[in-house]
Amino acid sequence: MTPTTYYIALIAKSFGLERRNKRLADASSEMGLLREAEYQLGKLLWEKIENIEELSVEYWNLRKYVKEHHTHTKTVNELNEKLTALHEKRAEILNEDSAEQDELSQQRVDLLRKLEELAYKRESVVRRAREIRRIHEGHLTKIEVLERDGHHADEVAAVKNDIDDLKQEFRSLKQQRSEMGEELEKGDRELDEIDDKLQLIKQARRDRAAVVFQDIGSINRQLSDISSDIGNCENQIRHLQAAVGRHISRYYKRHSLCGEVAQHQRAMVEVMRMLRISIAMNHKLSDFK
Repeated sequence: MTPTTYYIALIAKSFGLERRNKRLADASSEMGLLREAEYQLGKLLWEKIENIEELSVEYWNLRKYVKEHHTHTKTVNELNEKLTALHEKRAEILNEDSAEQDELSQQRVDLLRKLEELAYKRESVVRRAREIRRIHEGHLTKIEVLERDGHHADEVAAVKNDIDDLKQEFRSLKQQRSEMGEELEKGDRELDEIDDKLQLIKQARRDRAAVVFQDIGSINRQLSDISSDIGNCENQIRHLQAAVGRHISRYYKRHSLCGEVAQHQRAMVEVMRMLRISIAMNHKLSDFK
């Protein structure tokens, strides 16, 4: 608000046109602009105010908080580098291949193939044994019929010889089935042993990765704490820089050192002066106390 618009609004107010809410809203908006300008001015000039006695507290506190902020930021960068390295190490541990594991895995594949072939052969033996049972039963029935019908003894004897051959083959198949069963059981035990060894290797790898993960968790907690400290430093720095900008802009013409420090920011200081005047006029028009 300029003096001209102020007097126009003052005349309008005398006729009952107050627009109080608009004046308060304008003042609030201008106050926000002023506070931001004070912060920006202080941010630009605070390193030059060491000789201004009235700002001694703000200057040395700013030096302290800026140094702390720099230290915290450096620590965060170092911790982030460590964190990246730990994540890479953990991924490397979880994805690494070992000669022992590769060999065991190949043994497992070969053993599974062998057991599958053996199981197929055993099933073939069982099927043949069932066939022999059926043939044997058929031969017994055949002998019964031949003897009842009085056929020649040589024919009956030939069938009995076939039965003897079937019995011999059946015994051989039974022995094969038994041997294959033992071999399958042995293969299952070997497979369990290989699986146990592979599990131990994987567990050892997970244990190593868990140690790294604990270190990752520790660094993340440190980063969380330091982030809080950095946030506090930034809030303090902003508050102090705003205080510096406020003081310099207020005493720019009344304090020689303030004028000297802000000589290159005269335009900003003048804008801030006009904002203060406008805020005061808006407050006066709205009867703000």
